[in-house]
Amino acid sequence: MRVTAASFGNDFRTQIAKLAERQMRVQRQIATGQRIDSPSDDPQAMRRVLDLRAELRVLNQYQDNIGKVRENSTVAYSSLNAMKKLNDRAGEIATMADASKPTEALQAYGKEINQLLEEAVRLANTKHRDVYIFSGTNSTTATYGTTRDANDDITAVTWGGNSNTTKVDVAADSTVGSNHPAEGAQGILKNSTNGADFIAHLITLRDNLNSGNTTNIKSNGIANVKSDETNFINHFSNLGAIQSRLDTSEAITRHQASSIDPLISNEADVDMADAFVRLNEIQNAYTAALQSGGTLLQTSLLDYIR
Repeated sequence: MRVTAASFGNDFRTQIAKLAERQMRVQRQIATGQRIDSPSDDPQAMRRVLDLRAELRVLNQYQDNIGKVRENSTVAYSSLNAMKKLNDRAGEIATMADASKPTEALQAYGKEINQLLEEAVRLANTKHRDVYIFSGTNSTTATYGTTRDANDDITAVTWGGNSNTTKVDVAADSTVGSNHPAEGAQGILKNSTNGADFIAHLITLRDNLNSGNTTNIKSNGIANVKSDETNFINHFSNLGAIQSRLDTSEAITRHQASSIDPLISNEADVDMADAFVRLNEIQNAYTAALQSGGTLLQTSLLDYIR
């Protein structure tokens, strides 16, 4: 078999290139701390790492969703609490307004109710992250628009939202409503199920006070205030239950995410001690190959015919 003079040089360059590539791969692993840089490094481990990372991304998204829903429910709870205080004061005024009060006193009560009404509309139009939280899924439109008379007093409100609720995933097969419609079968302010209609009731109470109609206040006004109060209390309970559910889901999701991190680390992280040993071995082999190759490449045919 005839061996060409160039065969040794070609083989030498191939071996040197392989050693250099191995050296670079180990150096890269040490620099990044990652054992797997491409699927070819360990296809099975790479598959497991990709699956684990996909699961971790889902869990992280659940945590983000939980945070956003919690923010909305917290803002809704705060606004609801403020509106209940307005309703409590309206109830006090409705109870005090009777036929024994002079017209001036009733009208003074009417002015106070008018201020409560203005604040109620403002709270109903609460925004969070540039979204109206009581407008249902029509969240870029103000919850209520107002109609005013010549004295700039509110005479009616126009519902600008809808009664739909956006469902957000907070865990596998588990969703929570992220907004709280002001009106509808479960409306926070106007509830078609139990007769609550907070803003309309304030308008009626104010008008009855201004006109001195204490009979209507006693027959309907106090009952209206109680209906609104019951509705507020029901929604307090609902928001509290949502917060509790979110806390539980978050704790479970956080635990699941923290258990996945070590699994990914076991698959993908490099063993530094082993990597440094391998790098030292490769560098020694690389140096020895260069020395041996340098010596052999200096030999010519004349060295054998002397």
